[in-house]
Amino acid sequence: MERRELIEKFAVGVQYPDVSGFELLELLDIRSTIARQEHTLSEEERKKLEEADRRFLRNVKQIYAAISQIADLAEMRRRSSVAPSHWWWYLEEFVEAEKVTA
Repeated sequence: MERRELIEKFAVGVQYPDVSGFELLELLDIRSTIARQEHTLSEEERKKLEEADRRFLRNVKQIYAAISQIADLAEMRRRSSVAPSHWWWYLEEFVEAEKVTA
């Protein structure tokens, strides 16, 4: 899948946080693939990605709840050696931060 298609799939996917945890895990993988190509994004692609990231963050609780039903994110990060810069893999930290600020 080419970069533009990946961004589109991610942007559409984050609009539907009520899908299965498996589909949401796929979005995390897609976002990581996009991150590896981020230095080549056009201005238009960058804007679309930023908008999708904002939507992702607005739905972080729901996304985390669905994923945590099927997977242990900490274990998946460890096994895949996920970089800390790939913040979308650290959903539980966003959920915890929301609890503190609420």
